[in-house]
Amino acid sequence: MIKSVVRRDFKKLDKNEEISKIFGYIYGESPLPIIMDGKNPWGIIDERRLLKRKLSGNEKVKNFVVGVPKLDASYSIEKAREKMVEGGQPFIIVTYGGGLAGYITAVDISIKIGVGKAGDMMKEVEPLNENDSMATAINRLKQVNEAVLPVTKEDKFVGVIRIRDVLRLETTHEKIRDYRSEKTSPLDAPVKGFMETGVRCVSPEAREEVIKIVDKQGFAIVCKNGEYMGIINMIDLVK
Repeated sequence: MIKSVVRRDFKKLDKNEEISKIFGYIYGESPLPIIMDGKNPWGIIDERRLLKRKLSGNEKVKNFVVGVPKLDASYSIEKAREKMVEGGQPFIIVTYGGGLAGYITAVDISIKIGVGKAGDMMKEVEPLNENDSMATAINRLKQVNEAVLPVTKEDKFVGVIRIRDVLRLETTHEKIRDYRSEKTSPLDAPVKGFMETGVRCVSPEAREEVIKIVDKQGFAIVCKNGEYMGIINMIDLVK
């Protein structure tokens, strides 16, 4: 039963709250917000919708929500997997006794059912070059159905740009790292000043290691001899 793997590190957030209430989640400072429609759990924040609008902070949460499946805690792991693949989101809201119990992720399911080789699960997402501009990165994120883009230098993997990195920049005016001192628009700055480094890679043959890394990072990068090959997102674990 999915009751055995339910996660309870969440906070309830009414759909009519201002979007600024979820900024702590974007910054990695607060747990997953589960959006409520009155007393009923509705869905989670869709970061891609946040990216496509310049946020002032007073927009309503309900405009940025994607619905996710809801299952009673008594359902099986396999049924949860079916619903997750059908819904296309790596989350399922879990209810118990008519109320909200928590949620489970694709990681929780994959721990129970196992995964194949990383090389078989990965997608070949075109990487950014570290000298590409942030404008290029933002436009690419808007065009593709990805929340993370790998960054390379001479074909070697060096980091990632996430939608969250862009949103954090827009909502906090975070300073540029590793860039010239003269005044310039952040959109003209290279992605190397904003990218997340220290990201762990996995080999194409990896299996269980992939689950651990996706659980920690939300994704896994597949590399061979330091060269970028592809990316595994949470939902890819159960497909």
